[in-house]
Amino acid sequence: MYKVSVIGYHAKQKPLHDGQTVKTQQLTKALQGCYGREFINEVDMQGCTKHPLTFLWSYFKACRNSENVIILPAYGALKVFPFLCVLFRKKGTKLYYDVIGGWLARFIRNRPLLRCTLKRFDGIWVETSVMRNELKEQGIENLTIVPNFKELTILESKDLHKSSTPIHLCIFSRIIEKKGIEDGIDAIREINEKKQEVIYTLDMYGPIDTSYTERFNSLRETLPDYIKYCGCVDAEKSTETLRKYDALLFPTKYEGEGHPGTIIDAYSAGLPVISAKWHSYSDFVDEGETGLGYEQFKKEKLVELLEQIAETPNVLDEMRESCLKKAAQYSSKTVIRTIEKLLNG
Repeated sequence: MYKVSVIGYHAKQKPLHDGQTVKTQQLTKALQGCYGREFINEVDMQGCTKHPLTFLWSYFKACRNSENVIILPAYGALKVFPFLCVLFRKKGTKLYYDVIGGWLARFIRNRPLLRCTLKRFDGIWVETSVMRNELKEQGIENLTIVPNFKELTILESKDLHKSSTPIHLCIFSRIIEKKGIEDGIDAIREINEKKQEVIYTLDMYGPIDTSYTERFNSLRETLPDYIKYCGCVDAEKSTETLRKYDALLFPTKYEGEGHPGTIIDAYSAGLPVISAKWHSYSDFVDEGETGLGYEQFKKEKLVELLEQIAETPNVLDEMRESCLKKAAQYSSKTVIRTIEKLLNG
């Protein structure tokens, strides 16, 4: 009998660096640290469409042989996974849905059967107060805020980077249009060309989404020397990579944004965030203390904000200590205590 079965993208077949995979892996690792590897079962969604019968058998066994089952599905899988849990589970097995992102309330609004099925779960863990409130409006009550978290090395104050000239920014996320990649590029280019000198540099890290590969490769051919794509970085090396930068740029245009793991990476490295104000922005960024925001979808507002920062770059240094303190809230040691109480309650 397993203590917990985690059903999500473990990416055993092929390494992935997207938010869904990282969250699944971080949760599994934290649970293994609490209960021991032998008591945590992993059911990998990667490749499930190629071997559906094998996957369904693993899913069935997980629901029948576990005290707790946690699922972390994305859009397509959410249409099926909750029903399978309710169908397969043994009496006494507890079901939990650990939500990724901030899109769930909109997704279930016109799906009454799915909404009723989720009400039968023992718990739905959401990342933001905004999503909790949206789900409550739809009659779902079995909700707990469980922040996204990562097991990262948090820098010490003495190791914090000091702002430089030019100001070095980075994007650390999936490379796709909805993450505002082109807004970030255009804003940096516009400021530097206006000033006729390199005020900002921009390095981009992350997996290139397959739907965006052709477009991004064409875009890269036009980039000036001060804007670069630097490939992917292993999750455990994020702090080491980010610590050399002055701030994280997060110009997201994604309406379903929840609690981006990149924000945790930035805080752990003492980096303030320059970000679009997505609907849950205030849950994770303390304006003027751990970051600075601009109106989402308004590239001209991003340009204005970057110009203001360029006039007083020391504002970034003033936020670094607060970023380190904020990072502690999203460490695996902090959040796993909440999860333990939920599983054992």
